[in-house]
Amino acid sequence: MRTPHHQRSVEAFCAAAGLAVTLLSGGCLSGSLAGGNAARPNLESKVFAIGCDDARRYAAKTLKARSYRITDVTRSGSQTTVTGRNEADKVTSSLTVTCQGDGVTVQPQGHSQWVRDGLRFGFYQITETADRVWPPPTGPVVTMDLFQGPEAKIEFPAELEPLGVVAVRVKVLNAGERTLRVDPLRVQAVSESGSKAAPLSGADAARRLAESDPGIDSKLLRPTRLHRGESVVGFVFFPAGAYSGGSLALIDDQTGEADDYDVAFAIS
Repeated sequence: MRTPHHQRSVEAFCAAAGLAVTLLSGGCLSGSLAGGNAARPNLESKVFAIGCDDARRYAAKTLKARSYRITDVTRSGSQTTVTGRNEADKVTSSLTVTCQGDGVTVQPQGHSQWVRDGLRFGFYQITETADRVWPPPTGPVVTMDLFQGPEAKIEFPAELEPLGVVAVRVKVLNAGERTLRVDPLRVQAVSESGSKAAPLSGADAARRLAESDPGIDSKLLRPTRLHRGESVVGFVFFPAGAYSGGSLALIDDQTGEADDYDVAFAIS
């Protein structure tokens, strides 16, 4: 007999995905990437066919895959510079993405050509893999990313803590047979002590962010019914605090039964 709630831990999946990203972005290069070929594409002048939002996310992922902690995000017009600090190597590097009509370009900054080439190649690898899941899943896939401090400016025009909130980006892919319901109010944040926090209502979040982000309504996670192969992505907001993970109860549309999916937030 199925119990009302079935725990599903996706930490192993997230860890495997993180390892894959690290391996993909850690290609061994020497010299400049100016001369492109099949094995080493011409990346210095490459226009990546992605949007500005994804470009900012991929720039942060590139740095984090190389053990950088995001220390600053500067948005100015069509450009965003994501800066990180690698404490182990005691180096600071950055990636600047520039949005244009046909995509984005990327310009790395670092203390050596090796570092700059590695960051450029890492960005290329992450844009190639994007958010694809391998091997193809046969059940629901839940991912959550916490945005706080300087890293919040990857997704929002300004930092969130002064507004008393942090944001969690939730993405759900229904790769199973059942039709599922996603309810933003069934998302919880887990503190470092293990206690769970309820989310702010969509109306409360919109009220707090309306002045700093006029487009906030379009970013909120909404109640959604997902058939096989469908996905949804959006933000849920919590009171500012230290959180180590999140939990989402996915609801079987036919039976009303809920399965809990637990996700550990990546450490920035």
